[in-house]
Amino acid sequence: MNETFIRTLEEKILEFPIMEYAFFKTDEIEFTKSVRYICENECTRYGKSWSCPPNVGTIEECIERCRKYENCLLFSSIVEVESFQNFENCFRAKAQHEDLTYEVAKIFREHTDDPLILSTGCMICDECAYPDSPCRHKDRAFPTIESHGILIVPVAEKHGISFDCTEFTVTYFSLVFFNEK
Repeated sequence: MNETFIRTLEEKILEFPIMEYAFFKTDEIEFTKSVRYICENECTRYGKSWSCPPNVGTIEECIERCRKYENCLLFSSIVEVESFQNFENCFRAKAQHEDLTYEVAKIFREHTDDPLILSTGCMICDECAYPDSPCRHKDRAFPTIESHGILIVPVAEKHGISFDCTEFTVTYFSLVFFNEK
């Protein structure tokens, strides 16, 4: 990666409340088809959102989409909550992270060619327009990291990014796949 280019991106993203981040090559990520199991069997959004499987493509298509990019940025935010067991608190905290991801996405859209942004899954609308109408927020509706065959905790650990969830804090991650202009 071009050091000057990365420094330019760093200067811009560090204007936001990012907890930790790492730049690395896409080929350092181990993709696995089995992680889609989480989406299909444990997530209530499966088949109900434009930004979730199966609407984001097959697992093979998602992995191939990621591999078209040479570089990645992984970043995290930590949000305080009254209790991690309170879903409503965690939902509001997730919305804060998705807003942060949108701001980072704008930077990458300006400085790179068509980046792929993955995050915690879109929950912008109270009810997704799927399947009756097109997505109302295509620029903010980021697919989940897991939907693309990525277990994020091992990637974070490999790059020295902590995964601290306590009773009063929640850690959220986003991944940006990009090619330099």
